[in-house]
Amino acid sequence: MAITKLSNIGMPKGGGAAHLKNCISYIMNPDKTEGMVGGNAGTTPQEVYQVMIDTKQEWEKEGGRQGYHFVISFPPGEATKEEAYAVINDFCEEYLGEDYDYVFSIHTDQKHMHGHIVFNSVNRMSGYKYRYEKKDWEKYIQPLTDRICEKYGLPPLVYDKNNKIGKSYAAHYAEKEGRPSSEKIIKADIDFVIASSKDWDDFIRQMEGLGYKIRQKKYVTYIPPGFERGRRDSRLGPGYRAEEIKERIKNKGQEQGVEKILSHELSKVYEREIFQYTKTTLTVFQMKKIKNFYQTGHYLEEKNPYAVAWKEVRRNAVHIDQLYEECKYILEHEIKTEKDLLEKQKILIKKEAELFDQRKTLFSVEDKKIFQQYQVLKKRLADTPDWDDRFEIYQEELNDFLKEMPEGMLSAEKKKRQINAMLREVRHEKRIVNRMIEEEKSLNKEEKITKKKGRTEIQHRR
Repeated sequence: MAITKLSNIGMPKGGGAAHLKNCISYIMNPDKTEGMVGGNAGTTPQEVYQVMIDTKQEWEKEGGRQGYHFVISFPPGEATKEEAYAVINDFCEEYLGEDYDYVFSIHTDQKHMHGHIVFNSVNRMSGYKYRYEKKDWEKYIQPLTDRICEKYGLPPLVYDKNNKIGKSYAAHYAEKEGRPSSEKIIKADIDFVIASSKDWDDFIRQMEGLGYKIRQKKYVTYIPPGFERGRRDSRLGPGYRAEEIKERIKNKGQEQGVEKILSHELSKVYEREIFQYTKTTLTVFQMKKIKNFYQTGHYLEEKNPYAVAWKEVRRNAVHIDQLYEECKYILEHEIKTEKDLLEKQKILIKKEAELFDQRKTLFSVEDKKIFQQYQVLKKRLADTPDWDDRFEIYQEELNDFLKEMPEGMLSAEKKKRQINAMLREVRHEKRIVNRMIEEEKSLNKEEKITKKKGRTEIQHRR
């Protein structure tokens, strides 16, 4: 019976990520692992740690919880180290995927085989912080480990059957926010196709007509267009296994209709914010972006859902929050062409450099030393309860130090905070703009390939 535990890795009292670094070093200790180490963030403790720190800095999320530590252990003799490695590897791939930097290892130095996972608190794709909430354990994490253990012939934990679905973190968090996940996209497409299918073979043909790749073995695996990985029918919940779909096709008169890709509430918020700008005349560039955004949230409601760009709409649907952010940005900043976008990128790069220069000139080398002393004294006082005998002593020391501080240093500290806030805003804008520029490059490249392919086909016909 596998036992799973979860704990968070916080910041030390003095700030920084020392706890994260120590935890990574501990789980990767070669004396404990016999080389049974895996993950997507590197092969040495230093490399893994630096990758996680780089992600935090990229998204400016260096404070608060630094990471999470999972332990999955087995009673003595229940699993070999190879089986334990396979279980942990599958768990990481399914639950964390490519969204989070992670490292895992199998510790073989004790009687019971057990694996450790450390993953970053910041999603490297979206910048969102991982949020663990009450009952997530029972609903998502434990059922997933149970299902994987069952796959390798290891006894799973027994939980309420209704909760034994097991989703990726990205999927269940997206659902909480009302955004689409890959699971929701697949289920919506299946619901849509069932309504017009004559039988199972016709259902498969229509799914393939939407651009799906389908593997039929013990389980049916659906790979949506634009995605590298698919989802087994066993992971989609009640009503989506092959036999259940066949039954639904026979009784399709009882179907409740297709679930919308976006929640009603989120759809209203998005469209209210975007369409307030459509009263003015929009350019071709802006209209293309808005049309793409709208179609992404409503592609199954189109007159002919088979005619939309299969890969693009489904790939965009998972990141529709980013698409919304981009639409709002080009409308608010009156970016009317791709050339405007490139010009905006130059302005932001220049603004970032100016803010860096301003921050550098705030303190001299000597001032920095004094300021660091001030921060140490201030933190020491903040960490001491007011009932402690030392509190008044520390307070007096800080007051004395403040009297001796060079004039203007506190106002310089305030100015530094303001500059940092402006830098965060500029970097956030820069990420949005850079993302759009990369998307335009990718679309232009795809259009060129499509045109070239079309010309080649015409020449062959001749």
